[in-house]
Amino acid sequence: PPPPSTTKMQKHTGRSGSMGSQESKMSSQIQDIMVTHREETREPLLRECLVAEFVGTFFLVFTVGMAVASGGAAPIAIGLVLAVQIYTFGAVSGAFLNPAVTIAVLCSGRNKISLPHAGLYILAQMFGGLVAGLLAYAGNDKSFCFLVSDYRKWGTCFELEVLCTMALCGIVLAAGTSNDAPNQYFGFAIGCTVMGCAIACGGFDQGSFNPAVTFGMNIANYANGDNEVNPSVGDWLLYLLAPVFGGILAAGVFRLTRSNEYLACEVAAVDGGKVDQALASTDVTV
Repeated sequence: PPPPSTTKMQKHTGRSGSMGSQESKMSSQIQDIMVTHREETREPLLRECLVAEFVGTFFLVFTVGMAVASGGAAPIAIGLVLAVQIYTFGAVSGAFLNPAVTIAVLCSGRNKISLPHAGLYILAQMFGGLVAGLLAYAGNDKSFCFLVSDYRKWGTCFELEVLCTMALCGIVLAAGTSNDAPNQYFGFAIGCTVMGCAIACGGFDQGSFNPAVTFGMNIANYANGDNEVNPSVGDWLLYLLAPVFGGILAAGVFRLTRSNEYLACEVAAVDGGKVDQALASTDVTV
């Protein structure tokens, strides 16, 4: 019979081999969970894109309502949550989460989004903002609305809403939809833009930069029976339309500074047309 030491060694070796196979299996499972490389998948369905826009906008607007009510560092919280939602849903819908951004991408051309899809995106974003505003009010029993407190500030508020939304839409177009993408910094850059603009405008303007935020917060304020003031028609128009104007300006600047993007699209369209024509003129027999 083998000596006791040999038997112990064999048992130890068998046990080690079993543990090694278990560790190997666990490592394989972890690799299956944590994707180490990109795999080619189908394009997201339209309903998936709309759900992504609804959920992402919901968390953004919900954060606005809770952060403002708590009196904390609202710009920082809003910027961080926006960045996280962009990383979460960017690969699904583009994570526009803002009707002004959607319009900016539409106006920038390049077939990034069609007009019907842009309309559906905006509806999903506005609905997400509405639900988030009401739940934020239900959660903290506080509400606020976007309004111009002093008639002398109308020009200031309009200017800041237009320019800050223009800056936001500009970085979305450059970092998220241009040939610079895909990259690892686009969500961080967009979140920092919102954070910086909110901090800079805090003493002069409430800083919506997003019609979905305006819509959700204002409707929640109407639902609060204890509120002392509601937005006027002028307030509604300013905070809904000024960001859209900013988005259109951002698209114009993008077109003026990124002509190479459109040249590439034209070349791709010509090449695609030649391929289609060649396929149409080829007789395929089975």
